[in-house]
Amino acid sequence: MCGFVGFVNFKKDISKDKTILENMNQTLSKRGPDEEGYYIDKSAALAHKRLIVIDPEGRKTTYD
Repeated sequence: MCGFVGFVNFKKDISKDKTILENMNQTLSKRGPDEEGYYIDKSAALAHKRLIVIDPEGRKTTYD
């Protein structure tokens, strides 16, 4: 199962708070160990972990 985390602050520039976001995203490591991504701007910080599932026939399926 994939997962995402994030926070929003319209009163403070949070673009330099990537360490906080990385720590939050690390808590999701069991939910999606295959890939991760980040989006940060002045008022929003978002991150995700991605899980790739291989079906019984060997095809990869990505759930976002």
